Amino acid sequence: ARDDDVDDGDEDDKREREMKMAAPATMAAMALALVLLSATATATATEGDVRQFSVLSRPIKLKFGEVHNTIQEPIRLPWEIVAEFAVKPLAIVDYKVDIVSLNEDGEETQVPLYQAYNHHYALGIGNYEQMYGYYETHKDDPYGGYELNSTAAPTMKRFMQDMRGLGQRRGERRAANFGGGSGAEERGTSHLLPTPYAHIVDSPQAIIPLIHLINTDAGSQPETPSRLLECPCTPQRVFDVGADKIDGKPPVPPFSCNLKFMQEENPSCELDWYEGGFRCCEHGVFVIDTDKHDPATLPEQEFYFKFIFDYKDVEPETVPVRPPACCDVTANLTVGGNIEFDVPQCTAGIAPEDCVYEMTSSQFFDLMPNYHSNQTREKDVDPKQQVDLVYAVGHLHVGGLSLDLYDDESGELICHSEPTYGTGSAAGDELGYLTGMSSCTFDPPLRMTRDAVVRTVARYNNTVPHHGVMALWLMEVADPVAPTIQGDPLPSF
Repeated sequence: ARDDDVDDGDEDDKREREMKMAAPATMAAMALALVLLSATATATATEGDVRQFSVLSRPIKLKFGEVHNTIQEPIRLPWEIVAEFAVKPLAIVDYKVDIVSLNEDGEETQVPLYQAYNHHYALGIGNYEQMYGYYETHKDDPYGGYELNSTAAPTMKRFMQDMRGLGQRRGERRAANFGGGSGAEERGTSHLLPTPYAHIVDSPQAIIPLIHLINTDAGSQPETPSRLLECPCTPQRVFDVGADKIDGKPPVPPFSCNLKFMQEENPSCELDWYEGGFRCCEHGVFVIDTDKHDPATLPEQEFYFKFIFDYKDVEPETVPVRPPACCDVTANLTVGGNIEFDVPQCTAGIAPEDCVYEMTSSQFFDLMPNYHSNQTREKDVDPKQQVDLVYAVGHLHVGGLSLDLYDDESGELICHSEPTYGTGSAAGDELGYLTGMSSCTFDPPLRMTRDAVVRTVARYNNTVPHHGVMALWLMEVADPVAPTIQGDPLPSF
């Protein structure tokens, strides 16, 4: 797999350096020069004070069964956005993600999941030099999951933390991050935040995407759904159980299941049990048996991710959001989580509608420094610090039935998220594929403390077994300094 980078030339890089050094008033005028640099980005008007712009990723060329799982060089935003927000912050209130192909005339066509499967993605948006500096530092790092024991490589979780951290350093412009676990369901999932909440970016100029895409195009008779979306470990993967390595490298991420999954000997929890999933789906590998399918004989196809943002001006009352450190059904109060697990097949003789595999776990809402990482201590954190939950959506794979979040103490349901499955052949309605997830918006927000314990309940249909599935919550919270809504107190637990 490879990305085709667009050569913007030395003159373009000079412009970027000049923009950073220019006075604010000059920056706004100079940003107009970027019109020639944004061939893959557009801005459009929508109703009211919310407008929209979109950006295409760099092209992703893949053969059948091949995996793309890495970051791309930053892509510049539409010149109108760069110019308008050169000296003021941007507020992003919603976003969507699509997969498209382009014809010879540059016209877009949506690509169905049975041709290219969006396993997951993450995205940063901010100042160009911030994004490019990050890319240069980490473009050769190993991707495929989360932090390794032996390196500080910014795999998925670290990437999201780093994008957030860019905007928190003293004197730095704020950056924003999106995704981090979302995937195939993105065409049918709303990320709309309630007023006055938004993702805030100072002087936005570029995006940097981390894209995990699998070419699932088997030809005229595709599987529905393709077995490749579960990333099977092929005979070409070399397992060294004694050294705890796959293909000579530590598995990404390191295994980290809670006690319940370990007691069940879930195959996703140990290398010597492992059969398929994230850890066999790194950048450049094939998830088909290349002894049976010679890659040299396979045609190459070109895909693009399309990122669509709804935005507005930042207002005095606008409140920034961030993701909390929660929740994964494979984690618990002390274990950071494995990200994935296997669903065992239902016992023979049970009716298909009664074949339900259910797993439960409890976690701190925003007090787990080791959530999907190896960090063990978070400095200067008050466990009783209040946070406001404003948005939540579940992430499941094919076979998923529902994901529920409860207040562990009271048993009160906080959010119920369930999937939509496709019934046809069009992109966004692919037969048998999970094409959307229902979300929960909290207006007013649900106030809680960082050490509040929440319980996740995940349900999968297990008529057939599944490898490498997930049950994660993707949420947005705000950090209130003081009550921001007058009148009745915010609901809390």
